[in-house]
Amino acid sequence: MSHSKVGENETVEDLRNEDDRNEDTAENICDNSSKKRSWVWNHFIEEKNSKGSIAKCKYCKKVLSGSTKGGTSHLKRHLENVCKRYQKNSTNQLLLLPSSKDPIKCFKFNQEESRKILAKFIICAELPFRIVEHTVFLDFMRSLQPLFKLMGRKTVKHDCMALYQEERKKLHDVFKNLSSRVSFTTDIWTSNQKIGYISFTAHYIDSDFTLHKKIISFKKLPYPHTSFAIEDAVKKCLVEWELDYKICAITLDNCSTNDAVMRRLRDHFCASMLFSGEYSHIRCCAHILNIMVQDGMKIIHEAIECIREIVRYVSASPSRMQAFNEILQHMRLPARKGLTLDVPTRWNSTYEMLHDALGYKDALIRYATEHSCVCPTNDEWKKASIILKFLEAFLDATKVFSGCKYPTSNLYLKEVWGIRALLMDESIDTDETVKQLTNEMLKKFNKYWSQCNNLLVIASILDPRSKLIFVEFCYQKAFELEECKKKIDDIRACLFKLYNEYVDATRMHPSMSSSERTSNFGGQGDISSVSSQKKFGMDFAQFRSQSSSKRPKRSELDSYLDDDVLPDLENKEFDILAWWKSNAAVYPILSRMARDVLAIPVSTVSSESAFSTGGRVVDQYRSSLSPSTVEALVCTQDWLREQYDEVANCSSSVTLNVDDDTLDSWSGQFGRTE
Repeated sequence: MSHSKVGENETVEDLRNEDDRNEDTAENICDNSSKKRSWVWNHFIEEKNSKGSIAKCKYCKKVLSGSTKGGTSHLKRHLENVCKRYQKNSTNQLLLLPSSKDPIKCFKFNQEESRKILAKFIICAELPFRIVEHTVFLDFMRSLQPLFKLMGRKTVKHDCMALYQEERKKLHDVFKNLSSRVSFTTDIWTSNQKIGYISFTAHYIDSDFTLHKKIISFKKLPYPHTSFAIEDAVKKCLVEWELDYKICAITLDNCSTNDAVMRRLRDHFCASMLFSGEYSHIRCCAHILNIMVQDGMKIIHEAIECIREIVRYVSASPSRMQAFNEILQHMRLPARKGLTLDVPTRWNSTYEMLHDALGYKDALIRYATEHSCVCPTNDEWKKASIILKFLEAFLDATKVFSGCKYPTSNLYLKEVWGIRALLMDESIDTDETVKQLTNEMLKKFNKYWSQCNNLLVIASILDPRSKLIFVEFCYQKAFELEECKKKIDDIRACLFKLYNEYVDATRMHPSMSSSERTSNFGGQGDISSVSSQKKFGMDFAQFRSQSSSKRPKRSELDSYLDDDVLPDLENKEFDILAWWKSNAAVYPILSRMARDVLAIPVSTVSSESAFSTGGRVVDQYRSSLSPSTVEALVCTQDWLREQYDEVANCSSSVTLNVDDDTLDSWSGQFGRTE
């Protein structure tokens, strides 16, 4: 019985070796050629000696027989079972060609890695899961890699959800180790599924002084959307991500519901908030700008009605546009396919219409004269020019406030006071309509910005181009002497109070402090083991430290405020985060404070961006997606964006570019005007 078993085993082994020999013979033997063709020789060095040919493993240097008369199966078995330095992929299929220097020829196929990349592609490209079952897609994948095992839509969905959990854990670890505070934006959106979603976005500056924006929650919010429902969703999100003790500020749209939410959040988290949460509520500046413009739109529309009519008339038919382009050709101006006509509910479209019309003013006047149609008067053109100046200022400020790739809190005071200076400019109030327009806008300005948020004013002070002197300049322009002095004193007290909080926090939890390094120096030996000479030196160091602590010192904040202000406040290329990074050694405590305050967003544009993504994910063809799947797709796409978006390399660059969808959302989609 034993003999037959051995014989059977030998027969199986002989058959296996015979198969290997047949395979190796086909691979290795070439008519009139000694070139080795088997992939095994990519991992062995063939040498000759007195006994014949030997094969030396490139990884463990073990020497084996180099003769191929019996095949190369012994070399394969060495790689797969003996050599510990050789790494096989998950499918045991190594796609290596002769040269190991070429990365393409050294490619190793990995099924699991390919599945993960496919999941990333589907999430980032916002593709439906069922695309993996499309016939052409299947043919495409087979043409790229025949070894790739194709999957169904359920498996791909499972991979996407697994990727979400993996990236979520990575981000959770980042927040856990983050030494700075986090600011947030939140807003509500209703999908085409008639399901309400609440988006919650975190903004923070890491230890390398890089600004980050992460959508950490995109959850279903049951109706009705009361302040209690919003508060509950925000609390759950903060606790779930363990960020409830790192809150710096929360930016929300301007409405009474959000006011109630913030009052209760302050009461709940006040112990861990700066100033006990007194300045933690940031009202969306872009929303306030929109409200101000919308209040003046009725006056604007009446003032520019004649210009709108001639633009509408010229754009009404191809024949009229052809006649208009002939006039442009005679005047050596570029031809147009059409003129921009505004949408009454979107003030940025009114700006574009006026910009176009004033640019082609002479051509429009000539067209009106030749075709006997109504033409705006000189006063109406002048009025339109002033209105364009107003709208341009608001548009530029909206672009600045809507940035996500650079700090915006330090730009708040400059932009707001720039708007105020425009509204207070008496040189433009030469027309009754313009006076009425500025009065309406000033009412809203005084309602929302007569009292600035001190945390945002401090952000302006932390800009080395402005500091406290810029605040003094702005307040002197706006208030009487006594009131100005009172407000400046209040800001200064608030600034030093915040700075002292960071000083105390640094003493309680010193990071890389000299005291820690001193206490760890030399191990934990007993003091008796220290020589008397060294002990005498240590006693003197302690005495010197105590003596110096009794003398008044200039704080970092005093030194920063006394240093010269950097020039070029209007320089849009200035990188404030790079400045603080390079000066972190000079102002270690102040730089920590800057990391927290400069991360505060002054608009909720990041939430609008999340809703744009959500609108593409939950389109008319994918309206059956569950809320948990929608959250996974929206959040994971946002988290992966830094890895694949080339623009992320310029995240700290002050580039004031905002897409048209964002401007449209600010200028026309706000229903709350409280």
